[in-house]
Amino acid sequence: MKIITIFVEYKVLNRSEVKHKTMIVLNKQQIITEQFPNGETKVKDFDQLIAADNLLEFTYQEDGDLIRLFFVKNRLDEAEASCRLLIRYMPYSRMDRKIDGDLFTLKYVAAFINNLHFDQVYVVEPHSETTLSLLENSTAIYPALDWLPQLMEKLQFSDNDRIVFPDKGAAARYLNSGYQNVCVFEKKRNPQTGRIEAMELKTGDMMAGVKCIIVDDLCSAGGTFLWAGNILKEMGASEIYLLVTHCEPRIFKGALLNEDSPIDRVFTTDSMMNTTHPKLNYINLTTESYV
Repeated sequence: MKIITIFVEYKVLNRSEVKHKTMIVLNKQQIITEQFPNGETKVKDFDQLIAADNLLEFTYQEDGDLIRLFFVKNRLDEAEASCRLLIRYMPYSRMDRKIDGDLFTLKYVAAFINNLHFDQVYVVEPHSETTLSLLENSTAIYPALDWLPQLMEKLQFSDNDRIVFPDKGAAARYLNSGYQNVCVFEKKRNPQTGRIEAMELKTGDMMAGVKCIIVDDLCSAGGTFLWAGNILKEMGASEIYLLVTHCEPRIFKGALLNEDSPIDRVFTTDSMMNTTHPKLNYINLTTESYV
C-alpha cells in the first residue's frame, strides 16, 4: 500500500435538490443522495449495485448521514441481501462515557447501528474500546500501524529518531507495535472546560536534532499536538510530523497549520474532510486490505 496525496473537489448544486457530499458507498459504487428544500432526503435507486454479499462504506459528516444509512440498509433488507458495514469514522466516539450534565450519546448511536443488524461492522481507528463494546459484531481496523513504517521511510527516519504518543490513550492503542525510541506524554485537562492545563514527557527521552512522528487517532483543533510539538522543539527536535487517521475541519480554526507551528506536516485520511492545505497530506485508505 502506497502513501498517496489525494484531492477531491465537490460542486455546489441547485438548492432544490442538493447532492450530499458525504459518501455511502455500496460495493465500491457511491450511492447518490439528494435533499429537498424542506430538508428531507431522497436516495436514488441503487438496485443494480446490490449483490449477494454486500459491503457498505459509511463516511459521517453530519447527523443526517445516519438517516441516509438507515434508508440504504432497509432497502438491502427488502432485497434479503447480506451486508457488512465499514465505518470510516465512528460518530460520537469521543462521547464514550457518562459525564454529569450530558447524555452518553455514543451508546445511543451504537444502539441505532445495532438495530440495523449488519452481519459485521468494521470501525477504522475507534477512539476507545468503548465503541467496540457497544457495537455488536464489531472489529477495529488500525491502518496507522501500516502507514507508520512507510512514513518513516519516506521521511528518512534513522535509529535515533522518535515515535511520539501524545497521551496514554494513544500509547495504549499503538505502543505494542514494537517500535524503539518511543516517547509518551501525559496531559492534564480541566474537567469543566476540557482544556489542557499541563503536559509532561513521561516515557522516553529526546536528543537534539532528531525527527519525531506524533501518532494518534483523531485531531480536532490540534491543541494537544501543538502543546506536545512545542515541548519537543524546546527539547531539541528538528522536524515534527503528525500522523492522525481522522482530522476534523476544526483544524483550520486552530494554530496547528500556521507557518510558525511546531508541526511541519500532517498526514491524515479523508474520513472527515478533504480540504487542501500546504501542510496537509492525505493518505488513501485502501479498504480491500482490511475487510
